[in-house]
Amino acid sequence: MTGLPADGPVVWPLAHHRGALVPRDEATLPVGSIALRYGISVFEGIRLYRQDRGGVAPWLLRPHLDRLRNSCRLMGLDEDCAADVPAIIDELVAAQGIDEDGYVRVAASAANSGGIDEAAVTALTVTITRAGRKRRPGDHEGMRLGVSTWQRPSDAVFPSAAKNISAYAGPRLALAQARRDGYDSCVLRTADGVISEAPTATVFLVEGGRVVTPRLSDHVLPGVTRAWVLATAPSLGHEAVEDAVTEERLTAADEVFLCGTGLEFGPVREVAGVRLSGGSPGPVTKALVDAYFAQARGATAPTGVDLGLPGGR
Repeated sequence: MTGLPADGPVVWPLAHHRGALVPRDEATLPVGSIALRYGISVFEGIRLYRQDRGGVAPWLLRPHLDRLRNSCRLMGLDEDCAADVPAIIDELVAAQGIDEDGYVRVAASAANSGGIDEAAVTALTVTITRAGRKRRPGDHEGMRLGVSTWQRPSDAVFPSAAKNISAYAGPRLALAQARRDGYDSCVLRTADGVISEAPTATVFLVEGGRVVTPRLSDHVLPGVTRAWVLATAPSLGHEAVEDAVTEERLTAADEVFLCGTGLEFGPVREVAGVRLSGGSPGPVTKALVDAYFAQARGATAPTGVDLGLPGGR
């Protein structure tokens, strides 16, 4: 779509909603829908990157769709909706003349009205927003990261593997508190006291060249960028492992960074008031960022990733 502003966030005006292209303002759900009453709506954020050879392409689309199917299964939604997403993205790109970086949001929501025990009727909604690099105060020095008093719930409370909107209510409160305390973001712990993840991103640390991230069993969402880092780090000469991570390990680490589809990479300079020794971004973080964008823009072949979902998906 031509005539869009050159700076600031931009939403392209069309949405694919319930099988048709419509203006975004018309992509609505009933006020009594199960999605609005009980928070039953899963989603994926997928980066759309401008390619070196021209045009745009969705990044790591297959694992995003695998996770969407898994989230739908966990939340009682129709997982078959994921099959239509690649064609819908192509349709939105072509209809709006998109030729720059974008953020695709895919939502599968329980659109029907009903009680808490009502079976869901799934509505698929796909939109694309203009997406440049994220900026924040002090970005050139890295982020200041707090350790929140809020916790990630166990899988006995809510399935960590479901990327459902209701799962972000608690992390939203944690992030708001961290900002009030002067931090850029935070990490949450489990009830057992080990580090889980940030409100919208995975946390990694670097210890003597080894890349470490919390285990999925620590109530961590199986992140697509997380899986990419675990698969890519060994090709850059760094062992990559999942392990129990404590606050003490974070503050003693050489490097710490957050990563996720929306954030991409967020180097950290300080954790809970302790400045890290390895600089921000450190050399391992820099190497991963360089590899990420080389692959995302089509200069090198993408790394295959395994999210660790049931059945190998």
